[in-house]
Amino acid sequence: MFGDLTKYIVVFATGFLVTYILTPVARALAWRYGIVDKPDARRPHRRPTARGGGIAVVLGVHAACIVALAYPWPQMAGGIDFHWWEHFALASLVLLIVGLIDDIRGLSPWVKLGGQALAALLISFAGVRFGAVLGVDFPWYIDRALVVFWLLAVINAFNLIDGLDGLASGLAIISATGLFGILMINHLPGNALVLMGLIGSCLAFLRYNFSPATIFLGDTGSMFLGFILGVLSLQTFTKSTFFFSLTIPMLVLGVPIYDALLAIWRRSVRMWLRGKEAGGGPKKSGIMQPDLDHLHHRLVKAGISTKRVALLLCLGNLALVIFGLLITTFRSHAAGIFLIAILAGAYFVMRHLALIELRDTGTAILGGLRRPTHATLKALAGPVWDMLWMVGAVAVSMWLFEPATNDFWHRWFLDLPVWVTPTFSLLAVSRIYVTVWSRARMRDLLQLALTLQLGLLISLGVALLIDPYQEIQRWLIRTLVVGAVSHPPILAARMVYRFVEELVNWSKVASEPIANGARVVLYGAGGRCWLYLRERAFNSFGGSDRRLTVGIIDDEPSLHFQYVYGYQVLGGGKDLPRLVAAHNINGIIITALLTAEARAAVRDLALQHGLQLTEWRCQEEPLVPPTPTEPPLPGRIS
Repeated sequence: MFGDLTKYIVVFATGFLVTYILTPVARALAWRYGIVDKPDARRPHRRPTARGGGIAVVLGVHAACIVALAYPWPQMAGGIDFHWWEHFALASLVLLIVGLIDDIRGLSPWVKLGGQALAALLISFAGVRFGAVLGVDFPWYIDRALVVFWLLAVINAFNLIDGLDGLASGLAIISATGLFGILMINHLPGNALVLMGLIGSCLAFLRYNFSPATIFLGDTGSMFLGFILGVLSLQTFTKSTFFFSLTIPMLVLGVPIYDALLAIWRRSVRMWLRGKEAGGGPKKSGIMQPDLDHLHHRLVKAGISTKRVALLLCLGNLALVIFGLLITTFRSHAAGIFLIAILAGAYFVMRHLALIELRDTGTAILGGLRRPTHATLKALAGPVWDMLWMVGAVAVSMWLFEPATNDFWHRWFLDLPVWVTPTFSLLAVSRIYVTVWSRARMRDLLQLALTLQLGLLISLGVALLIDPYQEIQRWLIRTLVVGAVSHPPILAARMVYRFVEELVNWSKVASEPIANGARVVLYGAGGRCWLYLRERAFNSFGGSDRRLTVGIIDDEPSLHFQYVYGYQVLGGGKDLPRLVAAHNINGIIITALLTAEARAAVRDLALQHGLQLTEWRCQEEPLVPPTPTEPPLPGRIS
């Protein structure tokens, strides 16, 4: 009888050797029958490459499963047995057929999704369960639906991420290793044993699939990898609390899941935007339609080689796997580890990866806020929003600092006129509810803040007049709580447009590729510069003007090396010759009223270095000659 360690070696070696031997056979058959991936806009490889190599991985994994589950090893803890493998093999066969047809002839997205759902449904009959949530077991039909949903999510996550040499295989190895560690920590060595076969098969296939690849997984392989990882990750669902059930698989399968979530977010927003455009946009738009904005596409567009992109994404997934293992190992500190992971991940995602989604979502929000439809609904939204927060703030203040009694809601209702009516009346008689906040100025926001404060002070005065014998400390606490709870959301509702506007401005500049290496500097950090950046971000010419703004120069010394409108002021006009060489600048845009000397100097510099020199103007021009009784219009406004 083999020792404990020998089991894992034998299962690993079985998966490795079967896949290693069969992959060249699959490659030869693919070339013979024309199952070849040709380079195009969505495929970055440079030469035709055989696909459908995933069949070798499928056979290698199943050979390892037979060795792991059919051989009379000593009994090991775990819910996976030969009965499970029979259902798994049947479900894999369905996916194999769907993947092969798609690799050979192509299938519509909905037909492919139907085949995936059938495979997920078949494996659910093997006793695979989603598990309890917060200690509550689902009815069988809801549990089965959740299993199907989870498996569809993971299958398509790996199907979408399979776009570069070695990427899906490498991510599968890292995810399988993470799941192996988690199952071993949870004392489920029988379930973990199957993962050794998957790791061995993927390593063997990576020998032929790493850049430059000679064969691709195809849908046959990528869907199978997602399927087996999704099934095995469900083993962690039923053995842990809901917190661990939800977070650990999401971390271990992090990069593919994240890429899929971004794709759903991005495509949903774009589908909505196309539906709102004149003419409805193209017919082929939706969540199921492919695009060129997956993580690997973005990194390749940024100038990173395909080999480095695959390594970077694998390292990112490895970092998430490490967090998952830490949470599993140090359960008493799990909440803190998870919070650190979430905060670090959220910063990295929003700062570097989700720029396109933020841009499109912001554009959709701005379009909805700017659209002049449903004017009555918009007019009512402000007063209703303000009223809800004010009456809620009164209830919160009473609940926190006043003794609970049976007549709580009666006293709350009697206090509303004192604490709500003054503020709401001031808001109503002022111009707050007739201000178009998407086009408001800072003084409008300041007026709103002062109105809210004045209304609250009036409420405090009325309360002191009505009940002068109460301690003033009680009324001061009530005033502070009502203001702290109600004023921030009331102000935030009016600021959201400007916030989204700035977010879209930033994300557009950060996410647009640079055409022909165009790198420009803005000359002038005043009001014209701000107007230029605003126009560039939101008007039509900004969509095709894909120049990278390196920074700003200005002749005001106090601004040098400071940040203005999100860009650093690199120096003054005299520093231009040095900055052109240091930052590889090939264009200058004048965004200020320059003196004659400064204009001549920058023109000479542009001619000397072959730079493109343009000026962005914002001025008033007379269209009708002035009558003799009218003073002449000024030529420009500074």
